[in-house]
Amino acid sequence: MVNAGRRGAGEETMSCPTVDLDKKKVILLSGFERTPSTSEPFSIKAKKDLEKAAKRHRDAVAFGYVSGKWVPAA
Repeated sequence: MVNAGRRGAGEETMSCPTVDLDKKKVILLSGFERTPSTSEPFSIKAKKDLEKAAKRHRDAVAFGYVSGKWVPAA
């Protein structure tokens, strides 16, 4: 599940998108790109690696994609 925050008059912001991984919401700080499709507002780089990183760092609530790797940020 992907959530993009809502602002004001229905404008969507991509500043802090969240995804549901392993029954918890995780904030993506980087590693995503806006997509023109209507089904998903953005695509995630190396999504399988993000899922692995989320399992390794269960207490993390935010991740960033740095130098080709997902790293916990908070």
